[in-house]
Amino acid sequence: MTEATTDNSQQDFQDLKKKSLKGMSALFVRQVLVKVIFFAGNIILARLLAPQIFGIYAIVQFVVQFFSTFGDVGIGAALIQKKGELSQEELSTTFWLQQMLVWLVVGVVVLVAPLALKVYPTLPPVGVWLIRAMALSFLFSSLKTIPAILMERNIDFNRIAWVDITENLAYQGVAITGAYLGYGAWSFVAAAITRAFLGAGLIYALSSWRPSFHYRFESAKGLVRFGVPYQGNYILSFIKDAVTPLFVGAYAGAAAVGYVNWARNFAFAPLIISETFGRVAFPAFSQLQDSKELLGRTIERSIRMMTLILFPVTFIMIALAPEITHVIFTDKWAPGLNAFYLYAVAIGGIGIFLPLSTGVLSIGNSKILLKISVFLLISEWVMAVPFVIYFGFNGVALTQPILAFACTLVYRKIVLDNGICVRVISNVYKQLIASFLVLGVLYFFRDVSATLMELSLHVFVGGVIYVISVYVLDKNMLNEIGQYCLMARSKGVKQ
Repeated sequence: MTEATTDNSQQDFQDLKKKSLKGMSALFVRQVLVKVIFFAGNIILARLLAPQIFGIYAIVQFVVQFFSTFGDVGIGAALIQKKGELSQEELSTTFWLQQMLVWLVVGVVVLVAPLALKVYPTLPPVGVWLIRAMALSFLFSSLKTIPAILMERNIDFNRIAWVDITENLAYQGVAITGAYLGYGAWSFVAAAITRAFLGAGLIYALSSWRPSFHYRFESAKGLVRFGVPYQGNYILSFIKDAVTPLFVGAYAGAAAVGYVNWARNFAFAPLIISETFGRVAFPAFSQLQDSKELLGRTIERSIRMMTLILFPVTFIMIALAPEITHVIFTDKWAPGLNAFYLYAVAIGGIGIFLPLSTGVLSIGNSKILLKISVFLLISEWVMAVPFVIYFGFNGVALTQPILAFACTLVYRKIVLDNGICVRVISNVYKQLIASFLVLGVLYFFRDVSATLMELSLHVFVGGVIYVISVYVLDKNMLNEIGQYCLMARSKGVKQ
Protein backbone atom coordinates (compact mmCIF):
# COMPACT_ATOMS: atom_id res chain seq x y z
CA MET A 1 0.00 0.00 0.00
CA THR A 2 1.46 3.39 -1.00
CA GLU A 3 1.83 6.31 1.38
CA ALA A 4 -0.80 8.30 -0.55
CA THR A 5 -3.26 5.42 -0.33
CA THR A 6 -2.62 5.12 3.41
CA ASP A 7 -3.17 8.85 3.91
CA ASN A 8 -6.44 8.70 1.96
CA SER A 9 -7.56 5.70 4.01
CA GLN A 10 -6.80 7.52 7.25
CA GLN A 11 -8.61 10.64 6.05
CA ASP A 12 -11.66 8.61 5.00
CA PHE A 13 -11.62 6.96 8.41
CA GLN A 14 -11.48 10.32 10.20
CA ASP A 15 -14.29 11.72 8.03
CA LEU A 16 -16.43 8.65 8.66
CA LYS A 17 -15.71 8.84 12.39
CA LYS A 18 -16.77 12.48 12.55
CA LYS A 19 -19.95 11.76 10.61
CA SER A 20 -20.71 8.72 12.75
CA LEU A 21 -20.11 10.64 15.96
CA LYS A 22 -22.38 13.46 14.84
CA GLY A 23 -25.04 10.93 13.93
CA MET A 24 -24.58 9.06 17.20
CA SER A 25 -24.67 12.30 19.20
CA ALA A 26 -27.90 13.46 17.53
CA LEU A 27 -29.46 10.03 17.87
CA PHE A 28 -28.30 9.58 21.45
CA VAL A 29 -29.74 12.89 22.64
CA ARG A 30 -33.07 12.14 21.03
CA GLN A 31 -33.00 8.51 22.11
CA VAL A 32 -32.61 9.76 25.67
CA LEU A 33 -35.76 11.80 25.15
CA VAL A 34 -37.52 8.76 23.68
CA LYS A 35 -36.51 6.62 26.65
CA VAL A 36 -37.55 9.31 29.11
CA ILE A 37 -40.94 9.41 27.39
CA PHE A 38 -41.12 5.61 27.40
CA PHE A 39 -40.21 5.16 31.06
CA ALA A 40 -42.34 8.06 32.24
CA GLY A 41 -45.29 6.58 30.35
CA ASN A 42 -44.52 3.08 31.62
CA ILE A 43 -44.44 4.31 35.21
CA ILE A 44 -47.87 5.91 34.80
CA LEU A 45 -49.22 2.81 33.05
CA ALA A 46 -47.71 0.53 35.72
CA ARG A 47 -49.61 2.50 38.34
CA LEU A 48 -52.87 2.47 36.36
CA LEU A 49 -52.92 -1.12 35.10
CA ALA A 50 -52.48 -4.57 36.63
CA PRO A 51 -49.58 -6.86 35.63
CA GLN A 52 -52.09 -9.14 33.88
CA ILE A 53 -53.04 -6.38 31.39
CA PHE A 54 -49.38 -5.93 30.48
CA GLY A 55 -49.16 -9.69 30.02
CA ILE A 56 -52.18 -9.80 27.71
CA TYR A 57 -50.71 -7.07 25.52
CA ALA A 58 -47.32 -8.81 25.46
CA ILE A 59 -48.98 -12.00 24.21
CA VAL A 60 -50.97 -10.12 21.56
CA GLN A 61 -47.86 -8.26 20.45
CA PHE A 62 -45.89 -11.50 20.25
CA VAL A 63 -48.45 -13.22 18.04
CA VAL A 64 -48.39 -10.35 15.51
CA GLN A 65 -44.61 -9.99 15.65
CA PHE A 66 -44.18 -13.70 15.06
CA PHE A 67 -46.00 -13.52 11.76
CA SER A 68 -44.46 -10.16 10.85
CA THR A 69 -40.97 -11.69 10.87
CA PHE A 70 -41.98 -13.48 7.67
CA GLY A 71 -43.03 -10.18 6.08
CA ASP A 72 -39.40 -9.31 5.38
CA VAL A 73 -36.50 -11.18 3.79
CA GLY A 74 -33.81 -9.04 5.36
CA ILE A 75 -33.52 -6.76 2.35
CA GLY A 76 -33.49 -3.72 4.59
CA ALA A 77 -30.19 -4.77 6.16
CA ALA A 78 -28.92 -5.78 2.72
CA LEU A 79 -29.58 -2.27 1.40
CA ILE A 80 -27.61 -0.76 4.29
CA GLN A 81 -24.69 -3.16 3.87
CA LYS A 82 -24.45 -2.98 0.06
CA LYS A 83 -21.52 -1.05 -1.38
CA GLY A 84 -22.05 1.77 -3.85
CA GLU A 85 -25.14 3.72 -4.80
CA LEU A 86 -28.64 2.26 -4.81
CA SER A 87 -30.73 2.67 -7.94
CA GLN A 88 -34.37 3.72 -7.96
CA GLU A 89 -35.17 0.36 -9.53
CA GLU A 90 -33.58 -1.52 -6.63
CA LEU A 91 -35.34 0.63 -4.05
CA SER A 92 -38.78 0.41 -5.69
CA THR A 93 -38.42 -3.31 -6.27
CA THR A 94 -37.54 -3.78 -2.62
CA PHE A 95 -40.52 -1.67 -1.55
CA TRP A 96 -43.08 -3.59 -3.63
CA LEU A 97 -41.60 -6.97 -2.71
CA GLN A 98 -41.92 -6.13 0.96
CA GLN A 99 -45.49 -4.89 0.54
CA MET A 100 -46.51 -8.13 -1.15
CA LEU A 101 -45.15 -10.08 1.81
CA VAL A 102 -46.70 -7.72 4.37
CA TRP A 103 -50.21 -7.92 2.94
CA LEU A 104 -49.93 -11.72 2.80
CA VAL A 105 -48.89 -11.83 6.45
CA VAL A 106 -51.69 -9.50 7.59
CA GLY A 107 -54.22 -11.74 5.83
CA VAL A 108 -52.83 -14.79 7.59
CA VAL A 109 -52.97 -13.05 10.99
CA VAL A 110 -56.63 -12.13 10.52
CA LEU A 111 -57.49 -15.74 9.65
CA VAL A 112 -55.52 -17.57 12.34
CA ALA A 113 -56.08 -15.15 15.25
CA PRO A 114 -58.72 -17.43 16.95
CA LEU A 115 -56.07 -20.15 17.36
CA ALA A 116 -54.35 -17.99 19.99
CA LEU A 117 -57.10 -18.89 22.48
CA LYS A 118 -56.11 -22.55 22.22
CA VAL A 119 -52.43 -21.79 22.89
CA TYR A 120 -53.16 -19.34 25.72
CA PRO A 121 -56.07 -20.54 27.89
CA THR A 122 -55.77 -17.41 30.10
CA LEU A 123 -56.17 -15.04 27.14
CA PRO A 124 -59.68 -13.46 27.16
CA PRO A 125 -61.86 -13.89 24.02
CA VAL A 126 -61.34 -10.22 23.12
CA GLY A 127 -57.71 -11.19 22.48
CA VAL A 128 -58.70 -12.35 18.97
CA TRP A 129 -59.75 -8.84 17.98
CA LEU A 130 -56.78 -7.33 19.76
CA ILE A 131 -54.51 -9.45 17.55
CA ARG A 132 -56.35 -8.51 14.37
CA ALA A 133 -56.28 -4.82 15.21
CA MET A 134 -52.60 -5.00 16.12
CA ALA A 135 -51.81 -6.28 12.61
CA LEU A 136 -52.64 -2.79 11.28
CA SER A 137 -49.65 -1.34 13.10
CA PHE A 138 -47.37 -3.78 11.26
CA LEU A 139 -48.90 -2.75 7.94
CA PHE A 140 -48.34 0.97 8.54
CA SER A 141 -44.82 0.44 9.89
CA SER A 142 -43.72 -1.40 6.75
CA LEU A 143 -44.39 1.68 4.61
CA LYS A 144 -41.52 3.65 6.12
CA THR A 145 -38.79 1.02 5.65
CA ILE A 146 -37.09 2.39 2.52
CA PRO A 147 -36.95 6.10 3.49
CA ALA A 148 -35.57 5.12 6.90
CA ILE A 149 -32.93 2.90 5.30
CA LEU A 150 -31.78 5.70 2.99
CA MET A 151 -31.36 7.96 6.01
CA GLU A 152 -29.42 5.27 7.86
CA ARG A 153 -27.08 4.66 4.92
CA ASN A 154 -26.25 8.35 4.95
CA ILE A 155 -25.88 8.20 8.77
CA ASP A 156 -28.57 10.89 8.85
CA PHE A 157 -30.06 10.07 12.23
CA ASN A 158 -31.22 13.57 13.03
CA ARG A 159 -34.47 13.24 11.09
CA ILE A 160 -34.94 9.61 12.12
CA ALA A 161 -34.64 10.61 15.75
CA TRP A 162 -37.35 13.28 15.43
CA VAL A 163 -39.65 10.63 13.96
CA ASP A 164 -38.88 8.38 16.92
CA ILE A 165 -39.71 11.12 19.40
CA THR A 166 -43.01 11.99 17.70
CA GLU A 167 -44.03 8.33 17.46
CA ASN A 168 -43.34 7.66 21.10
CA LEU A 169 -45.09 10.79 22.32
CA ALA A 170 -48.15 9.73 20.37
CA TYR A 171 -47.93 6.15 21.66
CA GLN A 172 -47.64 7.09 25.32
CA GLY A 173 -50.31 9.77 25.04
CA VAL A 174 -52.87 7.40 23.54
CA ALA A 175 -51.94 4.51 25.87
CA ILE A 176 -52.16 6.59 29.05
CA THR A 177 -55.44 8.19 27.96
CA GLY A 178 -56.94 4.80 27.16
CA ALA A 179 -55.73 3.28 30.43
CA TYR A 180 -57.15 6.19 32.43
CA LEU A 181 -60.51 5.78 30.70
CA GLY A 182 -60.52 2.06 31.52
CA TYR A 183 -59.91 0.49 28.09
CA GLY A 184 -57.30 -1.98 29.40
CA ALA A 185 -55.28 -3.80 26.72
CA TRP A 186 -57.07 -1.87 23.95
CA SER A 187 -55.13 1.18 25.14
CA PHE A 188 -51.87 -0.42 24.01
CA VAL A 189 -53.24 -1.60 20.66
CA ALA A 190 -54.72 1.82 19.81
CA ALA A 191 -51.41 3.42 20.79
CA ALA A 192 -49.42 1.05 18.55
CA ILE A 193 -51.63 1.75 15.53
CA THR A 194 -51.41 5.50 16.11
CA ARG A 195 -47.63 5.35 16.42
CA ALA A 196 -47.17 3.36 13.21
CA PHE A 197 -49.56 5.50 11.15
CA LEU A 198 -48.08 8.78 12.35
CA GLY A 199 -44.50 7.55 11.90
CA ALA A 200 -45.09 6.50 8.29
CA GLY A 201 -46.64 9.85 7.39
CA LEU A 202 -43.91 11.84 9.10
CA ILE A 203 -40.96 9.99 7.59
CA TYR A 204 -42.32 10.50 4.07
CA ALA A 205 -42.75 14.18 4.86
CA LEU A 206 -39.04 14.33 5.76
CA SER A 207 -37.81 12.20 2.85
CA SER A 208 -37.71 13.00 -0.86
CA TRP A 209 -37.85 9.35 -1.90
CA ARG A 210 -41.07 7.94 -3.36
CA PRO A 211 -41.67 4.45 -4.78
CA SER A 212 -42.09 4.18 -8.53
CA PHE A 213 -44.02 1.55 -10.48
CA HIS A 214 -40.91 0.45 -12.35
CA TYR A 215 -39.70 -2.72 -10.76
CA ARG A 216 -37.69 -5.77 -11.75
CA PHE A 217 -37.45 -8.52 -9.17
CA GLU A 218 -34.24 -9.85 -10.74
CA SER A 219 -32.49 -6.73 -9.42
CA ALA A 220 -33.25 -7.79 -5.86
CA LYS A 221 -31.57 -11.21 -6.10
CA GLY A 222 -28.27 -9.98 -4.71
CA LEU A 223 -30.03 -8.24 -1.85
CA VAL A 224 -32.04 -11.34 -1.04
CA ARG A 225 -28.89 -13.50 -0.96
CA PHE A 226 -27.56 -11.37 1.89
CA GLY A 227 -30.94 -10.60 3.39
CA VAL A 228 -32.34 -14.12 3.79
CA PRO A 229 -29.58 -15.33 6.16
CA TYR A 230 -29.80 -12.02 8.00
CA GLN A 231 -33.57 -12.31 8.37
CA GLY A 232 -33.16 -15.94 9.30
CA ASN A 233 -30.89 -14.73 12.09
CA TYR A 234 -33.59 -12.28 13.20
CA ILE A 235 -36.34 -14.92 13.08
CA LEU A 236 -34.29 -17.36 15.12
CA SER A 237 -33.44 -14.64 17.61
CA PHE A 238 -37.13 -13.78 17.84
CA ILE A 239 -38.10 -17.40 18.48
CA LYS A 240 -35.32 -17.61 21.07
CA ASP A 241 -36.80 -14.65 22.94
CA ALA A 242 -40.30 -16.07 22.55
CA VAL A 243 -39.83 -18.26 25.61
CA THR A 244 -41.55 -15.60 27.74
CA PRO A 245 -44.72 -14.87 25.73
CA LEU A 246 -45.00 -18.39 24.33
CA PHE A 247 -43.99 -20.85 27.06
CA VAL A 248 -44.26 -18.70 30.20
CA GLY A 249 -47.59 -17.29 28.95
CA ALA A 250 -49.01 -20.74 28.30
CA TYR A 251 -47.53 -22.36 31.42
CA ALA A 252 -47.72 -19.63 34.09
CA GLY A 253 -50.34 -17.21 32.74
CA ALA A 254 -50.55 -13.59 31.59
CA ALA A 255 -49.59 -12.10 34.98
CA ALA A 256 -46.27 -13.98 34.92
CA VAL A 257 -45.57 -12.56 31.46
CA GLY A 258 -46.32 -9.12 32.85
CA TYR A 259 -43.77 -9.53 35.66
CA VAL A 260 -41.07 -10.88 33.33
CA ASN A 261 -41.58 -8.10 30.78
CA TRP A 262 -41.49 -5.49 33.54
CA ALA A 263 -38.23 -6.94 34.88
CA ARG A 264 -36.74 -7.06 31.39
CA ASN A 265 -37.74 -3.49 30.52
CA PHE A 266 -36.49 -2.24 33.88
CA ALA A 267 -33.14 -4.03 33.57
CA PHE A 268 -32.66 -3.14 29.92
CA ALA A 269 -33.13 0.59 30.51
CA PRO A 270 -29.38 1.26 30.09
CA LEU A 271 -29.51 -0.30 26.63
CA ILE A 272 -30.44 3.07 25.20
CA ILE A 273 -26.67 3.25 24.69
CA SER A 274 -26.51 0.01 22.73
CA GLU A 275 -29.62 0.84 20.69
CA THR A 276 -28.06 4.12 19.61
CA PHE A 277 -24.74 2.41 18.94
CA GLY A 278 -26.33 -0.40 16.90
CA ARG A 279 -28.18 1.92 14.55
CA VAL A 280 -25.07 3.99 13.84
CA ALA A 281 -22.40 1.27 13.99
CA PHE A 282 -23.72 -1.07 11.28
CA PRO A 283 -23.57 1.44 8.41
CA ALA A 284 -20.36 2.97 9.81
CA PHE A 285 -18.61 -0.37 10.33
CA SER A 286 -19.71 -1.51 6.88
CA GLN A 287 -17.72 1.33 5.34
CA LEU A 288 -14.60 0.06 7.17
CA GLN A 289 -14.98 -3.58 6.10
CA ASP A 290 -11.94 -3.40 3.77
CA SER A 291 -9.61 -2.17 6.52
CA LYS A 292 -9.48 -4.79 9.25
CA GLU A 293 -6.97 -2.88 11.36
CA LEU A 294 -9.16 0.23 11.50
CA LEU A 295 -12.26 -1.91 12.08
CA GLY A 296 -10.55 -3.66 15.00
CA ARG A 297 -9.56 -0.35 16.57
CA THR A 298 -13.10 0.95 16.15
CA ILE A 299 -14.63 -2.14 17.76
CA GLU A 300 -12.26 -1.83 20.74
CA ARG A 301 -13.11 1.84 21.16
CA SER A 302 -16.82 1.02 20.98
CA ILE A 303 -16.48 -1.65 23.68
CA ARG A 304 -14.55 0.75 25.90
CA MET A 305 -17.01 3.61 25.54
CA MET A 306 -20.15 1.46 25.88
CA THR A 307 -19.00 -0.36 29.02
CA LEU A 308 -17.75 2.90 30.52
CA ILE A 309 -21.39 3.97 30.74
CA LEU A 310 -23.29 0.65 30.76
CA PHE A 311 -21.47 -0.87 33.73
CA PRO A 312 -22.05 1.85 36.34
CA VAL A 313 -25.67 2.50 35.36
CA THR A 314 -26.48 -1.20 35.58
CA PHE A 315 -24.69 -1.68 38.92
CA ILE A 316 -26.40 1.35 40.45
CA MET A 317 -29.78 -0.04 39.37
CA ILE A 318 -28.95 -3.45 40.89
CA ALA A 319 -27.96 -1.85 44.20
CA LEU A 320 -31.07 0.34 44.42
CA ALA A 321 -33.67 -1.89 42.71
CA PRO A 322 -35.94 -2.39 45.79
CA GLU A 323 -35.95 1.36 46.48
CA ILE A 324 -36.67 2.19 42.83
CA THR A 325 -39.50 -0.34 42.71
CA HIS A 326 -41.08 0.93 45.92
CA VAL A 327 -40.82 4.63 45.05
CA ILE A 328 -41.42 4.57 41.29
CA PHE A 329 -43.45 1.50 40.27
CA THR A 330 -45.21 0.60 43.59
CA ASP A 331 -44.80 -2.65 45.51
CA LYS A 332 -47.21 -4.65 43.33
CA TRP A 333 -44.25 -5.20 40.96
CA ALA A 334 -41.91 -6.51 43.70
CA PRO A 335 -42.43 -10.18 42.66
CA GLY A 336 -40.48 -9.37 39.48
CA LEU A 337 -37.30 -8.21 41.28
CA ASN A 338 -35.46 -11.54 41.15
CA ALA A 339 -35.98 -11.70 37.40
CA PHE A 340 -34.71 -8.11 37.18
CA TYR A 341 -31.41 -9.01 38.89
CA LEU A 342 -30.79 -11.85 36.46
CA TYR A 343 -31.54 -9.72 33.40
CA ALA A 344 -29.36 -6.91 34.74
CA VAL A 345 -26.32 -9.19 35.09
CA ALA A 346 -26.54 -9.90 31.35
CA ILE A 347 -26.43 -6.20 30.39
CA GLY A 348 -22.65 -5.89 30.80
CA GLY A 349 -22.12 -8.64 28.26
CA ILE A 350 -24.19 -6.77 25.70
CA GLY A 351 -21.80 -3.84 25.91
CA ILE A 352 -19.03 -6.20 24.82
CA PHE A 353 -20.55 -8.60 22.31
CA LEU A 354 -22.75 -6.10 20.47
CA PRO A 355 -19.76 -4.26 18.91
CA LEU A 356 -18.21 -7.66 18.14
CA SER A 357 -21.35 -9.01 16.43
CA THR A 358 -21.85 -5.75 14.51
CA GLY A 359 -18.28 -6.02 13.27
CA VAL A 360 -18.92 -9.55 12.01
CA LEU A 361 -22.13 -8.48 10.28
CA SER A 362 -20.48 -5.42 8.69
CA ILE A 363 -18.06 -7.60 6.72
CA GLY A 364 -20.98 -9.49 5.19
CA ASN A 365 -20.73 -12.58 7.43
CA SER A 366 -24.45 -12.98 8.03
CA LYS A 367 -24.32 -16.78 7.60
CA ILE A 368 -22.10 -17.16 10.65
CA LEU A 369 -24.53 -15.10 12.70
CA LEU A 370 -27.31 -17.37 11.44
CA LYS A 371 -25.46 -20.42 12.80
CA ILE A 372 -24.93 -18.66 16.12
CA SER A 373 -28.63 -17.84 16.29
CA VAL A 374 -29.49 -21.50 15.81
CA PHE A 375 -27.17 -22.38 18.70
CA LEU A 376 -28.65 -19.66 20.93
CA LEU A 377 -32.21 -20.67 20.04
CA ILE A 378 -31.60 -24.28 21.04
CA SER A 379 -29.69 -23.26 24.18
CA GLU A 380 -32.39 -20.81 25.29
CA TRP A 381 -35.23 -23.30 25.01
CA VAL A 382 -33.27 -26.27 26.38
CA MET A 383 -32.39 -24.25 29.50
CA ALA A 384 -35.53 -22.13 29.85
CA VAL A 385 -38.18 -24.87 29.86
CA PRO A 386 -36.79 -26.82 32.84
CA PHE A 387 -35.73 -23.58 34.57
CA VAL A 388 -39.29 -22.17 34.34
CA ILE A 389 -40.81 -25.45 35.52
CA TYR A 390 -38.44 -25.56 38.51
CA PHE A 391 -37.97 -21.85 39.37
CA GLY A 392 -41.22 -20.37 38.03
CA PHE A 393 -41.20 -17.36 35.72
CA ASN A 394 -37.79 -16.31 37.12
CA GLY A 395 -36.30 -19.29 35.29
CA VAL A 396 -36.52 -17.58 31.91
CA ALA A 397 -34.32 -14.73 33.19
CA LEU A 398 -31.76 -17.19 34.57
CA THR A 399 -30.74 -18.12 31.01
CA GLN A 400 -29.66 -14.57 30.14
CA PRO A 401 -26.33 -14.25 32.04
CA ILE A 402 -25.27 -17.66 30.75
CA LEU A 403 -26.02 -16.78 27.12
CA ALA A 404 -24.44 -13.32 27.42
CA PHE A 405 -21.15 -14.88 28.52
CA ALA A 406 -21.32 -17.49 25.76
CA CYS A 407 -22.01 -14.84 23.10
CA THR A 408 -19.01 -12.78 24.16
CA LEU A 409 -16.68 -15.77 23.75
CA VAL A 410 -18.15 -16.85 20.42
CA TYR A 411 -18.18 -13.42 18.76
CA ARG A 412 -14.63 -12.68 19.83
CA LYS A 413 -13.44 -15.94 18.29
CA ILE A 414 -15.22 -15.11 15.04
CA VAL A 415 -13.63 -11.67 14.65
CA LEU A 416 -10.21 -13.14 15.41
CA ASP A 417 -10.76 -15.88 12.81
CA ASN A 418 -11.57 -13.13 10.29
CA GLY A 419 -8.28 -11.38 10.96
CA ILE A 420 -9.71 -8.60 13.14
CA CYS A 421 -7.69 -8.21 16.34
CA VAL A 422 -9.88 -7.08 19.27
CA ARG A 423 -8.71 -7.00 22.90
CA VAL A 424 -11.58 -7.31 25.36
CA ILE A 425 -10.31 -7.70 28.94
CA SER A 426 -7.88 -4.79 28.76
CA ASN A 427 -10.71 -2.54 27.57
CA VAL A 428 -13.25 -3.40 30.29
CA TYR A 429 -11.60 -4.44 33.57
CA LYS A 430 -11.14 -0.91 34.95
CA GLN A 431 -14.79 -0.02 34.39
CA LEU A 432 -15.77 -3.29 36.08
CA ILE A 433 -13.64 -2.62 39.17
CA ALA A 434 -15.07 0.89 39.57
CA SER A 435 -18.64 -0.41 39.13
CA PHE A 436 -18.23 -3.11 41.79
CA LEU A 437 -17.00 -0.43 44.18
CA VAL A 438 -20.17 1.60 43.53
CA LEU A 439 -22.34 -1.50 44.03
CA GLY A 440 -20.74 -2.25 47.40
CA VAL A 441 -21.10 1.27 48.76
CA LEU A 442 -24.73 1.73 47.64
CA TYR A 443 -25.81 -1.73 48.78
CA PHE A 444 -24.45 -1.05 52.26
CA PHE A 445 -26.33 2.25 52.63
CA ARG A 446 -29.57 1.45 50.76
CA ASP A 447 -32.96 1.90 52.45
CA VAL A 448 -36.05 0.18 51.03
CA SER A 449 -38.31 2.82 52.61
CA ALA A 450 -36.36 5.71 51.06
CA THR A 451 -38.15 8.73 49.62
CA LEU A 452 -37.73 9.98 46.07
CA MET A 453 -35.30 12.65 47.28
CA GLU A 454 -33.18 10.09 49.15
CA LEU A 455 -33.22 7.76 46.15
CA SER A 456 -32.00 10.57 43.88
CA LEU A 457 -29.22 11.36 46.34
CA HIS A 458 -28.08 7.73 46.35
CA VAL A 459 -27.94 7.70 42.54
CA PHE A 460 -25.92 10.92 42.53
CA VAL A 461 -23.46 9.60 45.11
CA GLY A 462 -23.03 6.40 43.11
CA GLY A 463 -22.23 8.40 39.98
CA VAL A 464 -19.67 10.55 41.79
CA ILE A 465 -17.95 7.49 43.28
CA TYR A 466 -17.73 5.90 39.83
CA VAL A 467 -16.26 8.96 38.12
CA ILE A 468 -13.64 9.36 40.86
CA SER A 469 -12.78 5.65 40.70
CA VAL A 470 -12.35 5.68 36.92
CA TYR A 471 -10.24 8.82 37.15
CA VAL A 472 -7.92 7.13 39.67
CA LEU A 473 -7.69 3.95 37.59
CA ASP A 474 -7.29 5.59 34.17
CA LYS A 475 -8.09 9.27 33.65
CA ASN A 476 -7.45 8.90 29.92
CA MET A 477 -10.82 7.18 29.50
CA LEU A 478 -12.64 10.24 30.82
CA ASN A 479 -10.54 12.44 28.54
CA GLU A 480 -11.40 10.18 25.59
CA ILE A 481 -15.13 10.34 26.14
CA GLY A 482 -14.86 14.11 26.60
CA GLN A 483 -13.03 14.43 23.29
CA TYR A 484 -15.71 12.32 21.60
CA CYS A 485 -18.45 14.58 22.91
CA LEU A 486 -16.63 17.66 21.65
CA MET A 487 -16.02 16.09 18.25
CA ALA A 488 -19.66 15.06 17.97
CA ARG A 489 -20.76 18.64 18.61
CA SER A 490 -18.44 20.17 16.04
CA LYS A 491 -17.81 18.44 12.75
CA GLY A 492 -14.89 20.73 12.03
CA VAL A 493 -12.86 19.60 15.03
CA LYS A 494 -10.00 17.17 14.33
CA GLN A 495 -8.59 14.68 16.78
